[in-house]
Amino acid sequence: MAELYLHLPSPMREDAARGDVNIVNRIAKAVAPSGYDLVFCGEEEALGAEGLHLLHMREPEAPNTLTLRRAYTYPFWQIEATNQRWNFDVAKAVFDPSKIEADQARPFFRRWREKFLGAGPTRREGFIFMPLQGRLGLHRSFQAMSPLAMIEATLAADPKREVRATLHPREVYEPADLAKLDALAARFPRFRCIKSEARDLILSCDYVVTQNSSVALHGFFAKKPAVLFAGIDFHHIAGSVLRDGVATAFETLEEPRDYAAYLFWFFKLNCVNGGAPEAEAQILARFRRHGWPV
Repeated sequence: MAELYLHLPSPMREDAARGDVNIVNRIAKAVAPSGYDLVFCGEEEALGAEGLHLLHMREPEAPNTLTLRRAYTYPFWQIEATNQRWNFDVAKAVFDPSKIEADQARPFFRRWREKFLGAGPTRREGFIFMPLQGRLGLHRSFQAMSPLAMIEATLAADPKREVRATLHPREVYEPADLAKLDALAARFPRFRCIKSEARDLILSCDYVVTQNSSVALHGFFAKKPAVLFAGIDFHHIAGSVLRDGVATAFETLEEPRDYAAYLFWFFKLNCVNGGAPEAEAQILARFRRHGWPV
């Protein structure tokens, strides 16, 4: 028997070994006919020269190695040759709404809209929602500018609306960066950093501006447009500063979008759905796309 080594963090590794992680169960079923057994390894365990290796949210830098990464919500996953979402296959694919059947997309949209946002109505209360992420003062390679610079650029691009920003609940922020946020709030009365539920802000904002927070993707379920300042895999119907510059990215906010078609295309047609009957076929397609002999 050949081996497929799964390098997973704890407690995911222990759960998977007990059969309690659905996507791992589906992977096992997918590769069994090709004679592969799963071997569970520690997240940081060295990659051997033999067999195939599947990492969890780590850059696959060795031969015969891919990464498994959740596609924002269960049961959707990506299997890729990189851990950088902006370099995923779907990020480079072309979205064509004319090829999506509305009678398939609309029920999908309604079902997942309920999951993400509940049944509450959407409204537009005249403000921009800006979910901040980490490293506020740093301009990284996949970003058009730093998050702090993004705030000023947004205020300049939209001189009327208030910007309501939130901090990421799992980020640890440097005191110096928090002080700079306070200084921006003092300089610009239209900018506020607040504590509020993302769901409520999605439902009530006019649009979302962020580097590449998944909140913007969730906002599509409320039919709220987004401007992104960094690379990501769901950029296709968003204004992208990295791709088009600040002015063009904000101009696209007025363009019509088929949110239902896009979300069906992104999740249903470009992710592995671990809960679907076709999961094994999708897993094998991803492995074979990257040259694995399964």
